[in-house]
Amino acid sequence: MEQLNAVDVLIENISTDQVLLPVVEAKIEEVKAEKQVLVNRLKEYQKDLAVLLKYATEAQQEKIKKLGFKISDEQRGLNTIATTAFDLIVKAKDHQLTNQQWYDEYVASLKNGESPVSYASFNVKCRSLFNTQKVLRKKAGDPKSSHEDIISLNGRVTATKKK
Repeated sequence: MEQLNAVDVLIENISTDQVLLPVVEAKIEEVKAEKQVLVNRLKEYQKDLAVLLKYATEAQQEKIKKLGFKISDEQRGLNTIATTAFDLIVKAKDHQLTNQQWYDEYVASLKNGESPVSYASFNVKCRSLFNTQKVLRKKAGDPKSSHEDIISLNGRVTATKKK
């Protein structure tokens, strides 16, 4: 029997690894494909959550957060414009403004560089506030125009108590 020296052992190891490498690369590609299927499925679940989140209870929302999904105001049903508009009504004197004043306050609240949406788009974005009855609309004299409609907070603002 021949005595193997270090070079022969190294050559044998290289030959073995060259045969194993394509096998391992094939396994890696297979696992990557499986991973992509899972990632796509999770993305679909997130899209479904975005639609159904407004129907979730607080307990369900907590479970969703624990799963690693972020829950923003927009996913809860309020877009950023509606959130800003709601804050403006809460801060307004007597918690009411005309629709035009409400829009003007929204435009004034924007930071430098942000461009406001049009009056019509603003009203569309704020529909969720009316649909959830957070604010109410009282029609003014002109039925063809919404500029003078009175927008008011539904309910009252309670002061927060400090401990």
